[in-house]
Amino acid sequence: MQKDSTIQRKLMHLVLLISGVVLFLTCIGFFAYEFYTFRKASKDHLSTLGEIVSANSTAALAFDSPDDSNEILQALKAEKHIVAACIYDAKGNVFARYPLTLSEKNFPKHQGKDGYMFVNGNIEGFQPVIQADNRLGTLYLQSDMKAIYQRFERYGMIALLVIAVSVFVAWLLTRKLQKSISEPILALAETAAKISDENDYTVRAKKFDNDEVGLLTDSFNQMITHIQRQNAEIISFSQALELKVKERTNELEKANIELKLKSDLVETVIDSSVDIIAVFDKDCNYVILNKYGQEAFGLQNENVIGRNILEVFPQIESSVMYQQLQQALQKGEMIHDPFYHSYISQRVMENFFIPLFDKNGNVYNVLIIGHDITEISEAHEKLKLVNKEIEKSNKDLEQFAFVASHDLQEPLRKIRTFSQILEKKIEDKEAVKDYLPKIISSAARMSDLIVAILNYSRLSNAKGQFEQVDLGLIIENIKTDLELTLNEREAVIQTDKLPSVPGNPLQLHQLFLNLISNSIKFSTRKPKITISSTIRKGSDIKPIDGSDFAGKYAELTFEDNGIGFDQKYADKIFTVFQRLHNKQEYPGTGIGLAVCKKIIDNHNGKITVRSKQGEGTTFKMYLPYKH
Repeated sequence: MQKDSTIQRKLMHLVLLISGVVLFLTCIGFFAYEFYTFRKASKDHLSTLGEIVSANSTAALAFDSPDDSNEILQALKAEKHIVAACIYDAKGNVFARYPLTLSEKNFPKHQGKDGYMFVNGNIEGFQPVIQADNRLGTLYLQSDMKAIYQRFERYGMIALLVIAVSVFVAWLLTRKLQKSISEPILALAETAAKISDENDYTVRAKKFDNDEVGLLTDSFNQMITHIQRQNAEIISFSQALELKVKERTNELEKANIELKLKSDLVETVIDSSVDIIAVFDKDCNYVILNKYGQEAFGLQNENVIGRNILEVFPQIESSVMYQQLQQALQKGEMIHDPFYHSYISQRVMENFFIPLFDKNGNVYNVLIIGHDITEISEAHEKLKLVNKEIEKSNKDLEQFAFVASHDLQEPLRKIRTFSQILEKKIEDKEAVKDYLPKIISSAARMSDLIVAILNYSRLSNAKGQFEQVDLGLIIENIKTDLELTLNEREAVIQTDKLPSVPGNPLQLHQLFLNLISNSIKFSTRKPKITISSTIRKGSDIKPIDGSDFAGKYAELTFEDNGIGFDQKYADKIFTVFQRLHNKQEYPGTGIGLAVCKKIIDNHNGKITVRSKQGEGTTFKMYLPYKH
């Protein structure tokens, strides 16, 4: 039913629709009842027919006469709706069939339960053939439903004719009777249209009857009277309001001028700031971004204001800064982040998140002030590095002081003692022969210690340029240098393909030379040294000494079968002049592994050690890798 059709059409459509629906539902109910009763009657009729046929078939089955059974079944021609029938003998074989043109394949292979049912639009069933309580066989009947469909076709024609005639009669009656309802309403609508078009509130609607439409007409006329009175009051009030609006407009213009001056002042102050200043609303949309902020982020004001911060910088969604902005908006807390690394501008910022509250105490905006402390941060980092170097130097000085009071004092004490003894026995050739070699040996020992200290000191101050160093070539050169020693000790060095790393070739040569020399020296059997490598991501390496790894590293594994040591001394073996074995049995300065540690530090790497007494030692070294 169209919304813009007249009330006459709507009434007409309503009556015709109701009449048609009622008649249609009545016909549906009648058809349903007919269908149900006909199905029941058809089923009863087929059951009765089955009883008659089965009773007549007892003799044919008893005397095993298929011809007689076929003749009995041929009598079903009188029932034109019987489409198939057969008789099964006691063994379940088809004994006779109707019509004879059907083969045994057209009948059920197995006998079903006795009784009749509807299957695939047909009625079919099984009837026992019984003689004196003895079941001789079974009768199968199948009938179609064409009779009810033919009857429904006739009923459908009649129903359509009745519906058409009824709707036509309803249309005639409605056309005459609807005027008593539609005419007063149409007259009321015409009056309303006239008042609306001409703005004439003196016009009144005509009343026809004292029914509901008449009551509506009275209410309409009262409403027009009330509108007419209010209209006069509105005109009077409008004239007074115009005067007030003019006065208020003048006041607003003055206030706007003052507000603009203040706004220009605030904008000038904000844009003159050397800090980044931004204001965000509750949805994290930009409200203000000053000029310094635009320049720092390479943005333009018209492309930022009103847009969400994640739309402008989607990469900060998981950043600390975005979380702090959310916290300030949701909890109304002022947040101070004194050291924020911005990966948008690659600067270090000191951020202040200041929530702005309305008169009800609710956060409506957040002011962010970002102070650039990159230069201060860089100076701080440089100061930390200097302090770290100073700490290292202090430790070296402490170690040197230890050497001066112990390792260096020992050969000096021997030289002094033996010299005093020799001074008293200078005429005794045997004493000279005995003590002079000891004095020379102590002096050589002292000389070796001083050379080792100087070498270690040079490593501490080494700032040479790095180059790409082939570690495999370093090992081959060391094998050549130690060829005689390796042959004498029958030592074996096994290496896989070692990588190239950025570094100082002389220092890396010293690193591997010290490790290989130690493995040969601290071994009571044929030395076997295995050197392997792999390239690993820094994130896959466990932190060492509290330091994480970044980038890629060459993991070098140096394993020997030497005498080893107790693992509890692992943190001490890299200390200057730290010795874990007898000096006479294993001579040396005790500085070799400290040099290795210093070389690894110079290359921004790490070194660890695992060992067990009598089972050898394994060093793992991590050097920054660049292909």
